[in-house]
Amino acid sequence: MKKNIYLAAVLALSSIGFVACSDDDDNKGPNPDNPKISEGLFVLNQGNMRSKIDGSLSYIDFATQQASQEVFFKANNRKIGDTPQGAVVYGSKIYIGVYQSNTIEILNRKTLKAEKTISLTGAEGQSPRALIAKDGNVYISMYNGYVSRLDTLSLSIDKTVQVGMNPEIMAIHGNDLYVPNSEGMSYNTTGYGTTATRIDLATFTAAETFTVPLNPCQFMSNGKDLFLLAKGNYGDVKSKIYKMESDKSFSEIAEATIADIHGNDIYFINSVWGAPSVEYSVYDTRNNTKSDMLKDASGIDSPATLGVDPVTGKIYITSYSKDGANVSYSIPGYCNEYDVQGNFTRKYNVGVGPAAIFFNYE
Repeated sequence: MKKNIYLAAVLALSSIGFVACSDDDDNKGPNPDNPKISEGLFVLNQGNMRSKIDGSLSYIDFATQQASQEVFFKANNRKIGDTPQGAVVYGSKIYIGVYQSNTIEILNRKTLKAEKTISLTGAEGQSPRALIAKDGNVYISMYNGYVSRLDTLSLSIDKTVQVGMNPEIMAIHGNDLYVPNSEGMSYNTTGYGTTATRIDLATFTAAETFTVPLNPCQFMSNGKDLFLLAKGNYGDVKSKIYKMESDKSFSEIAEATIADIHGNDIYFINSVWGAPSVEYSVYDTRNNTKSDMLKDASGIDSPATLGVDPVTGKIYITSYSKDGANVSYSIPGYCNEYDVQGNFTRKYNVGVGPAAIFFNYE
């Protein structure tokens, strides 16, 4: 989407050379489907393309309650690249997609040393956007209209499937991968997209394409139901969360611009450009009720993204910082931590453009 790329702003989510297969290189270890202990939180800072600020990686250590900056650079003596967009911890590795640099970085989860950098070609899709992992594979949405499968044993992309243009944040639901085709780059020509693609994970083929609300950007699953954040047209069609029904119709839940799912609860922020206030809420999918997420949101200047710790349920919200009276997209941001009741507990400094977060867990 234009706003996400050029504010290098959404969400809510990738040593050069081949590494031989071993137990350390497979999907053993931390599993995003069944995390046990949260060790910390990574903030993927997109930087600012217009200001020629490269992306970076910050790390918040839960044990020491300290934030470290430029951890990728410190481990590898080089920048992560231009506009990193999404990442996932899986097994002994971290997989990071770097959108503008058109690379996938594969890091050792403990040392953060780069074990392989994949430079993408047209055959594998280009401009990595979002990543998700399951059963020994990492799936990557490519903004030029593809989804690629990365095998975690060979550390290589073994298959690519064409979907709709500009696919965004995907969800695994049952045995299928649901891909929202935003068509965000066509906003001023043919308009935003209204389709999504279901990929059969067993065969890794596009099983069907179906109609969804305008500008689909993020699927979310709680294991039972599937939800969609569709951002509309930033005008008369509002950004909203929808529930997908069994007949693939969509019922509206709430207006929202940023969302994350944790168990049966959808945590969401509704931050509309120019609006006098920002809403921070939780929607309980069991009884269809909405409540306040935070006790006090006054310490957030301009929310960038949201994440809920899959183990503890603590809430983390990153924000752009103000430069004087105005929000700046070219100075370092910060990440606020809240307990499960929504009480503010602490603030961490992070990098420029903190628009993606992902957890480090055992």
